[in-house]
Order: sequence, then C-alpha cells, then structure tokens
Amino acid sequence: MTAEVGILNRMGVALAADSAVTIGGGGMEKVYNSANKLFSLSKHHPIGIMIYGGANFMGTPWETIIKTYRAKLKDEKKAKLKEYCDDFVQFVQNDLRLHNESAERDIVQNAFREAFMEILNEVELQINDEIAQGGATPDKATVESWIASLTMNFIENIKGNKQILLDQNLIPFEIFKEKHQSNISDVISGFMKFDLTSEVNEQLYELAYFLMISDIFSNNSTGVVIAGYGEDEIFPSLYEYQVEGIICNHLKVLPEVPSVIGAYTSDQHSTATIIPFAQKDMVYSFTYGIDPYLENKLNGTLNRILDVYPELVQQRIQTALTEDDKNAMKDLGRNLLSTFRQEVSEVQREKFIKPLVDIVNILPKEELAAMAEALVNLTSFKRRVSIEAETVGGPIDVAVITKGDGLVWIKRKHYFNPDLNYHFFQNYMRSGEDGNQRAFFNGK
Repeated sequence: MTAEVGILNRMGVALAADSAVTIGGGGMEKVYNSANKLFSLSKHHPIGIMIYGGANFMGTPWETIIKTYRAKLKDEKKAKLKEYCDDFVQFVQNDLRLHNESAERDIVQNAFREAFMEILNEVELQINDEIAQGGATPDKATVESWIASLTMNFIENIKGNKQILLDQNLIPFEIFKEKHQSNISDVISGFMKFDLTSEVNEQLYELAYFLMISDIFSNNSTGVVIAGYGEDEIFPSLYEYQVEGIICNHLKVLPEVPSVIGAYTSDQHSTATIIPFAQKDMVYSFTYGIDPYLENKLNGTLNRILDVYPELVQQRIQTALTEDDKNAMKDLGRNLLSTFRQEVSEVQREKFIKPLVDIVNILPKEELAAMAEALVNLTSFKRRVSIEAETVGGPIDVAVITKGDGLVWIKRKHYFNPDLNYHFFQNYMRSGEDGNQRAFFNGK
C-alpha cells in the first residue's frame, strides 16, 4: 500500500508520495522503503504522474512504461491536460510490448478465483445449515443447483450495479470464452471434487466474463494520477484512472471524476482541493474532522438501533403495536437520522472543510508542497505508532507543478550517488532536460 496526496489551487499543484512497497502476501509480506511512485511525465511540459497499488502492468514496471512514454512524447505539445492523459492511456493500450498472455491469464484467474471462493463459501454455509437442521448431506445435484443459483445472482448483481467498461461488441463472450476457458476450468477443477455439468460451467465462464468487462478491480490493479497543465491552460487539473490490464487486446481502465481548477467555483471547477490516494484515512480525518471508520460505525449503529426501536418500545410498554405503528416509528427514525446526518455534514463543512479549503486557496507553492508532505507524513506516522504493518513510510518525494516553472522537485530520493555517475547526467542532458532538473541532479 501507499499514501499519496495531490493539492491544487490556482497557483499550481503539489504532489507527494511515500516510498513504501509491500512485496508478497498471505502472511509472508516484506516492506521496502525505496520505491519511486512520483515522476515527471514530460521533460518539456508541466505534467507529473503518480502511481499507487500495483507496481507493475502486465509484468512491466510502471516506471519503465512512464519513462518510455516520456521518450516517445518528447516536446510534442497538446492543448489540454486531458489530451496528454488520453495519449498516455492509448500508449499503454497500443504498445504491443505490454501485451502479455501470461499476465492476462493471471488477471482472469485471480479475479475468478476470488469470486468462485465466495460462492463456494456460501454453498458450504448452506450445507452446514442443512446438516444442523437434521437433514442429510446434500447430494451432487443439490450442490450444483446452489452453485448455479449463486452464480446467476452474482452475474445479475454485476449487470444491475456495476459499470460495463469493455464494450461487449468489441469483446464478445464467445471470444473471451475461447481464449480463457481452459484457464477458468483450471481454477474450477482446483476446488471441485466432482465435475460440474456443462450448463453450470457455462454460467461460471459467463461470470468470469462479466468480472473482466465490469468495473470490478483486483488488489493488483494500479491507480494512475496525472496532474498539471495543457499548453492552453492557465489553471491546473488532475485526472485519476484505475488500470487493471489488457483483456483480449483491450485495456481495462476506469477514469475517475477529474479535479479541475478555475478562476471561480462552479459545477465544473473549484479554486482549491485536497485529494488523497490509496490510504486516505488520515487525510480524511484531517479534512472532515472524523475518522472514516468511526463515521461509518456511528451511522451503522444508529441504523440498527432505529430498526429495532419499535420492538424495544413494544417490550417496554407491554402493549402490542400494529404494523402501521411500527412502520410509522421506523419512518420517523429514518427522518431523524437523515436530519442528524445533515447537521453533522453542515458542521463538517463550516468548521473543517471550508476553512481548510479557504486556506489552501491562497497558499503559495512552497506551502502547498509543505502541506502535501505533512499529510503523507501524518499517514506514515499513524502506521508507525500502530500495531498494523508499516505500509506507508520511507522518504517522501514532493514535487510542485506551476505554469511558468513546470515540474520542480522539492524532495527527491536517489538510488545512487550523483558524484559517481557523471555519465548518467551527460546522457540525460542530451535528451533535453531544463535548468531545474540540472540543479536537481547536482544536489541543489
């Protein structure tokens, strides 16, 4: 995991990222504090890029992809930052060196395995309930019917509640099945002690298909954040994408709602904003005045109390209430809870969010950088003094992007001694870096 922050106002953008990277899983994890997650996307234009989550894309490190794109882009100019973002996404999609059959197989299998295990766990609960009630162990046909029913419910839930990212006309089910049927069958056979019917297998293939084309992302997906200016823009903006991988020659990517700075606040623009990425809890607490876990716990507890309140009243007064009375009390409880939430939100807005945004709105670029670093460091400190693994930590890289100065490094770690690598700087100079980068490499 990681912690990253983007802070934008009309002066510029400050980006900050920690250096922790977690390797391994399943209780065998190791954390290194040397990862690079913040880069310049161009040597000639005021654009930065951060990554969080998966460090690789289809088996290729994101750092390599970013620097390869940077070499391709050179000094090409684009009017809007969104055009640079679209160009980068197209580069990732179209570069055949990033199309990796083994990586695609792993993506499909891992996503399907997680969903199939969820189905089988539910089936196991049904079997245990059946036995606990004095019934016999369900036969194969019954178990298959449960698997089929749960699978169809899973698919319908995806269709009804998830966004379809990959066009079904571009990737028809039959094309996906032809390519990945054996991969999915390997997962099924690894869990099942008997062969499923062709009908049930077909449903499971369909489940894998919808997992891949919908906006369901695995823990190995990557968040990509691009911030800065286009050639014709005088205010900065920030775009975020969730990227999974190449599925049947198409990139699975989800663009999030962008943050665009303008001269005045409107439906499309704001004059200042703070955006956390990955581990957001401490920045959320700082901004909203309450820990997000505590807020969710309070709301959930109040919901449960109000749901059982009619029954508690009935027990207290020892008089049976009609269903209409109970429903009226529940409606009243929901209205009271809504009023409570509105008042809390108003306090958060007036006492926490608005004063903070008003300050960010007028911060000079030096203070933007200091604030971004402090927010990442706050998350790192919380992990360091808690029992949890220190998944945020190490040196914090900080960069400020302005229209006039471009991307300027405030803090940047090296993995080598600059005094011993003069040839590196000579090669870098030939590719056209600016004076700010020269000063950076010389340790200034």
